[in-house]
Amino acid sequence: MLRLGVLVLLLLAFLGPAWPLPGRVVYLLDFSPSARDSVFALAERLPRDGIYLAFAERVARLPSPTARRLDLGEGTDLGAAFREALALRPDRVVLVSDGLFAPIPAPFPLDAVYVPPKPHVAVRLLPPPYPLYGETVGVGVVLEAPVPVEARLRVEGPGGSVEKSLRVEGRKTLAYTFSLTEKAQVRAVVEGAWGRSEAQVSLEPADRGQALVLGDPALARYLEAQGFQVEEGPFRLPLEADLVVVGLGVLDLPPGAPEALREYLRRGGGLLFTATPKGLFFGGWDRVLPEDLPLKPLGRKGAALVLVLDVSGSMEGEKLSLAVAGALELVRSAAPEDYLGVVLFSSTHRVLFPPRPMTEQGKKEAESLLLSVRAGGGTVLGPAFREAVRLLQDVPVERKGVLVLSDGLISDSQDPILSLAEASGLEVSTMALGPDADRAFLEKLAQRGGGRYYQAATAQELPRLFLREGQEVFQGERLEGRFPVQTRPHPLTQGLSPPPLSVLLPARAEPWAEVLVESEGRAVLAMGERGEGRVAALATDLSRSWRGWEGAAPFFGGLARYLMGSQKALALYTYPEGHQVRVVVLGRLENPLFLSGGREVPLVPTGPERYEVLAGEPGVLLDGKRRLPLTLPLPGEWTPRDGEGILRALAETSGGRLLALEDLGRVPLSSLPLRPYLIALALALFLLERFREARWGAPK
Repeated sequence: MLRLGVLVLLLLAFLGPAWPLPGRVVYLLDFSPSARDSVFALAERLPRDGIYLAFAERVARLPSPTARRLDLGEGTDLGAAFREALALRPDRVVLVSDGLFAPIPAPFPLDAVYVPPKPHVAVRLLPPPYPLYGETVGVGVVLEAPVPVEARLRVEGPGGSVEKSLRVEGRKTLAYTFSLTEKAQVRAVVEGAWGRSEAQVSLEPADRGQALVLGDPALARYLEAQGFQVEEGPFRLPLEADLVVVGLGVLDLPPGAPEALREYLRRGGGLLFTATPKGLFFGGWDRVLPEDLPLKPLGRKGAALVLVLDVSGSMEGEKLSLAVAGALELVRSAAPEDYLGVVLFSSTHRVLFPPRPMTEQGKKEAESLLLSVRAGGGTVLGPAFREAVRLLQDVPVERKGVLVLSDGLISDSQDPILSLAEASGLEVSTMALGPDADRAFLEKLAQRGGGRYYQAATAQELPRLFLREGQEVFQGERLEGRFPVQTRPHPLTQGLSPPPLSVLLPARAEPWAEVLVESEGRAVLAMGERGEGRVAALATDLSRSWRGWEGAAPFFGGLARYLMGSQKALALYTYPEGHQVRVVVLGRLENPLFLSGGREVPLVPTGPERYEVLAGEPGVLLDGKRRLPLTLPLPGEWTPRDGEGILRALAETSGGRLLALEDLGRVPLSSLPLRPYLIALALALFLLERFREARWGAPK
């Protein structure tokens, strides 16, 4: 019999029976704004023998289910409610809520009761993360309603008052736009049968564009009026401005400036060339940066220049090398319609090459010949000078000149050379190199020939002096008068009606450039992209044109912001993803980090100039010196969700279930597992049988 009893007890233990017992039940009542009205409505039907915790952003214990608290905040902190309930060591926990929250795992078996959310429309304002001064910005107006509802919306701010009636079902987003020129406030109010909601946000420019203006005071004033931080020179490296305005000539800037500007443009800078008396074509930029200037001179007649170069023995070495380098600058600065020739002189003379058009092929041949020049012999100028004059006679251009370079005393008779210079009808310029040059004669030769005299103390000065003479001879033309202008379709020219110009450089646009403003078929303003940057050229002088036009400052401010946009632009997009937000940043960043909750998370590059990060709360985007506060569209108290589905999943994954209200009193409060007791009793019977067998023997 005892053996049979042991087997029966073990079988019962295997089945795991439990004895129902009264236990401790904790009720979690959702007192957040979206749920509390529904919870208050069913309070009378809740059992009286439980422990009640009310929660929203904070948690408080209630003396009874009918007690009400309105001071627990406007959000929902489910984690805090779970921690308070766990501290009470409950046998059972029942959550009464609308489920409008991000679910988190329950640390105990949880039953849930769903209540519908309150009809309501919440409004939030999301400012742009990185607004520039003068930029047209958009403030996001986000409306959220857990159940469909009719509403009236009013938004007020610098862009005026906007009102509309609409039906909000789920989430609806609108944009309120205006031009940001100072600190601004935007306020939104939404009203309906449920009551009234409102939100307000302040914003100010996150940055002011930095402009380096070289030689154009009129444009500097326009940019200052548009809120730019303007520095009017000097030119210095490295170029750290967002925009560089060039109204000076190549030779007005330090050596190496053209190369620095080209590199600045290639890596994303903004450049604007203007036609001041020293700028654009007058400054030689179409010759020095031919591939990067959007405008080229139109109808240029061309000029001819013959270089008469001293290659006597005293020029050997560095002097000749730098003289050749200067001659190469002349070649590079010439346009296809210009003619350039070189005559060498020492004890005798030699035509290195006669005046030829400086086409691409002509330049290549000229450069190759110049690099072959060698020095040796005396200093006889007369025959070489006469040959230069003869070579220019049949060149089909109006402006012709001769440039003589020497570093020593002229050994032949000077009077015939001076007489020929005066009678030739050419511009004769001279260049004296070093202290041993025949300065008195060379200066007199320039005076008699109607040209310019240059004195170079060292050979290092030669390349820029050659370039200066080329700029004098190969100069452009300017028209003065009244020139009506027309705009072409572009966001920058929308609604633009500029008055006529007073000064105009005849110009055409390069094929890669886009014309924004033109005058009777001639390009006035053109721009394009080179490398990673943007460049524009303006073929008028703003100190004389458009002086009384009120639209000038806003137009050039917009143009400047566009040109610097490739370097400064930073677009941010946010996409809800589960219970977080995916932040996508488009722009040129160095080492972007997202700082949130005391942690720095690197942004992951996912494409060219594209970075992403998953965020669970607002934070700050860090990149070099930039700190951009990010207001993310994270789910809020009224964010539409499947509350009933969230509660069901939360309960079932914890071992509980979703209850109807009438089920609360019928479910056992607690139970005592009997398995340990049944096993212990079976063991006791087994030992008792062994003891009996040992003492009295096995039963027969």
